[in-house]
Amino acid sequence: MRLVKSNDFYSIKVRGYVTPLHLDVLDILYQPILGFAATSLYRYLYAMRDFRKGDPLSFTLIHDHFGFTYDQISSALSKLEGLGLMRSFYSTRPEFSEYVLELYAPKDPAAFSQDPLFMNLLNDILGPRHTQDLLTLFMLDRETLNKDEVTSSFAEIYANQIMDIKSDGIFNGAPLENVVGTVKIVFDRALFFNRLTHNRKILPSSLSTDEVKKIEQIAGLYNLTEDAISQKVGDYYDAGKKVGSRVDFGALTQNLQELVKYPDLIRPLRRHVNKLPGESEKIKLINDMEVMGPVDFLVKMNDGTKVAPADFRILETLALDYNLLPPVINALVYYTLYHNNNELVRALMEKNASLLARNKVVTALDALDTLERPPVKGRGRPRKGVGVEPKIEAKETPADDTDDPIWDELKKL
Repeated sequence: MRLVKSNDFYSIKVRGYVTPLHLDVLDILYQPILGFAATSLYRYLYAMRDFRKGDPLSFTLIHDHFGFTYDQISSALSKLEGLGLMRSFYSTRPEFSEYVLELYAPKDPAAFSQDPLFMNLLNDILGPRHTQDLLTLFMLDRETLNKDEVTSSFAEIYANQIMDIKSDGIFNGAPLENVVGTVKIVFDRALFFNRLTHNRKILPSSLSTDEVKKIEQIAGLYNLTEDAISQKVGDYYDAGKKVGSRVDFGALTQNLQELVKYPDLIRPLRRHVNKLPGESEKIKLINDMEVMGPVDFLVKMNDGTKVAPADFRILETLALDYNLLPPVINALVYYTLYHNNNELVRALMEKNASLLARNKVVTALDALDTLERPPVKGRGRPRKGVGVEPKIEAKETPADDTDDPIWDELKKL
């Protein structure tokens, strides 16, 4: 999602059946992940879906209704997009921009509880006990046992009507379809395994879960396609080693660092990037953070010069050790360069990376907001003897009369 402005407009399309049950799931299960602002905005957009039907609406309506800033509105919309509850489409005009916001139905309770991605997010935020208590709210009654069932069958009631239906009386119209939101994942793991098996005859079972996770992070770090990363993995794969250590990631990343020095060689391996046009430098910068790989972004910040080996290692640490997504890494790189005289300070970046990882930040806009947020003073109670300097009472010193202006005059005399 781009940064919306006061002179931008939007229209709403509802692409899924949203029932009271879905709204309960949104309030109880989605809200801890989305936050209050994004949840409220989804409910507002759904409730206002027929407001001035056919006419574009100004984002100032949302600004006035909630009191949100336009950055907060953009952040809330991005969170809805991240969880698959909304898709955004953009077109620009000479004086303003227009968005089409497509709303999708939240998952039902069963689908939500069976989705490992959603459940891990909820569990990390609330803890296992609270998460299980919330799921209990949606549990159905148990099946009736130890009693005789007397339910009528379909044939007993409707058999005669079915036999009387003529072939020209069968309904052939288009059926309805409900669309449930899905999470947009840039790296297609299924496509990667397909290319790996087809190109290099390596089965998915040959790689461990940790290896696949590292491969995804390296692909995001260098903005590589699934086909390109599958070829690189095949080049540095050793079937003779045990599962979990068959890919030489050190040699793989070293090879990619060399390829970055030659744009004509690495360009065919890169994922195609669709850059959205923007009117301001800030919008263009945020777009670059969202769509560019961290290596490309750092080259851009270096005005096209190559990336130093030490900086390469910092980017790899942020991706592999701290599990940060490429937009978040780009935001952290920009923030560090901006506040440290264009120098990447490793210790500072790792400290901020821990902050971003703890806050589950996934977008560049949220990363900048988290990094710029002032720390809360006075939170927590210092442990005894730790971080508390002993109180030193100031001793009274005799007055020094030589500081009196009269002494200056006496010296002149």
